[in-house]
Parts: sequence; structure tokens; C-alpha cells
Amino acid sequence: MVGPTAAGKTDLSLALADQVSCEILVADSRQVYRGMDIATAKADAVARRRVPHHLLDLVEPDQPFTVAQWAELARRLVPEIAARGRLPLVVGGTGLYVTALVDGFTFASQPWSPEVRQRLAAELEAEGLPVLAAQLARLDPASAARTDLRNPRRVLRALERAELVGHAAAGTVGFDPYPGRLALLGLRRPLAVLDRRIGERATAMFHGGLLDETRALLERGLDPALPALTGHGYAEAARHLAGEWSLEEAIEVTARRIRRYARRQMSWFRRDRRIAWFDAADRPAGDSPLVQQGSDLLNRLLLG
Repeated sequence: MVGPTAAGKTDLSLALADQVSCEILVADSRQVYRGMDIATAKADAVARRRVPHHLLDLVEPDQPFTVAQWAELARRLVPEIAARGRLPLVVGGTGLYVTALVDGFTFASQPWSPEVRQRLAAELEAEGLPVLAAQLARLDPASAARTDLRNPRRVLRALERAELVGHAAAGTVGFDPYPGRLALLGLRRPLAVLDRRIGERATAMFHGGLLDETRALLERGLDPALPALTGHGYAEAARHLAGEWSLEEAIEVTARRIRRYARRQMSWFRRDRRIAWFDAADRPAGDSPLVQQGSDLLNRLLLG
């Protein structure tokens, strides 16, 4: 199940789990980090007890993690879950992860991620080319040696590649398309509704513990320039804690960044005509007709 952030994918997947025996594989490039729960909108402990969740809390925020690693773990989990007689339900908004799992992926190709690309471009504008060149040298020294470090476009592309696929980019690591039956479901809402929900989420994050969570991460000595900590919410929380921004400004910038990211997600998913879209309008994601529609589709395509 795919769709933009704040559309309600988690709530709908949990409601579907009451209809279809399943385990959830989380396809979210931020939820892999330990100690980063609030701004990444991880399912809470109650939800995880209700339905098994996988691919959460895999690495520390200062450890690199790539789509290659995620896809390898997901490909192992799918048959294990099926062998338990349950449906592997992939839920998330990181389109590159879903594509790698469903359609296969050759990591010598040219991957891209709207989230990573947007963040790196902002870092280039704010911090300058030498900082990004140093990041590239740290993540992938071989790539840095091959790259013209005076060329911003090439540094950005090499750094994006290094973050997404790591050293596998130099090889032929990859997967064939998933050979089994599958159903691609998407949850969407009118843009005005989604924008409002994003604003509400941003406010709730800051008033629901994000500042304390960010403070704890920084007190561990983690660099706020780490890729994990430049994600939506954490970067703004860090600037508020440093006295650079008011709380209202931090919330406003967070909501604005998330809205831009949600539009990039929709652009990604619109390319895939296999996705059966659920138009949730302004209804709760766990609304009975939506849940029944999803359950019927899953049963017809996968279990029938």
C-alpha cells in the first residue's frame, strides 16, 4: 500500500489487518533509524503488538542504510511471512523501496529518490559544495575519487547514489521482478485535505514530544547534519532548540517541506498504472467502506 505522507496508510493497513491475516513490511526510508519515532510517524507499540511490523529500527541514525540493504531484507521476509500463512503487506511512501521490491532493481542503474534529491539540493544551497564533497568522500571514497568535486551537479548525483545504494552501485547487485502475485493499492486524498492533514501532523509532532526526541538525539553527540537528522521535523526542531527559529516558524517550515515531499511522492506513484487508488476524500482511513474495498481487492487478487 502506497501513497503520500499523512494520507493515512498506517491506519488503513491496521484496519485491513482485522480483515486479512497479515504482517506489515514498512517501506519508509526514515523509519529504519532507531530513536527517531515521532517525525517519522512510526507505528506505536500498541499497533506493533496488534500486527507484526518489520523493517523498523534497523540502524542508528549515524549509520548508512541503502535501498539495496532494504530490498535484500524485504526479499527474505516475504517468503518467511507467506510460510506462516500470512499476507506480506508492504506499507510506505518511499517509492524507490517499493519499486525495488516489486519490479526488481539493478543497483548499477541510476536510482533516484525525491526525498534525498530535495534534501541534498537544500544542503548544497545552505552549506556549500565543499561540505557535500566531504560527505561523499566519507560515504564512498571510490566514487569521490571518480567525481569532479568542483561540479555541483556531479557531486549531488554521486552523493545521492552513495546514500541510496552504497558500494553496490559499482557492481551488479540486484533483484529480478517479484515473481509472485501482487496487488498494488494506493491511498490518496484531495490536495486541500492532504495539506490540512500535513499541517495538523506537523503541529502534533512538535507538541507531542518531537523536541524532546530531537534533544535526546543531539545529546548523544549526533551531528545535526547527518542525513537522518536533516529529515522533515528533525532539522527544524534542531534549529528551534538552537534558538534560531521560533516554535511557530519551525512548525510552518516543517509543514511546508512535508507538503513539497508529498507532491513528489504522488508524482512518483502516478507513473505506475497498476496501482488501484482509494479515494479517501476527508474520511478516516479506517472507514468501513475503504477497508472493505481493500479487503475485497486483496482477496480477489491474492487469495482467490
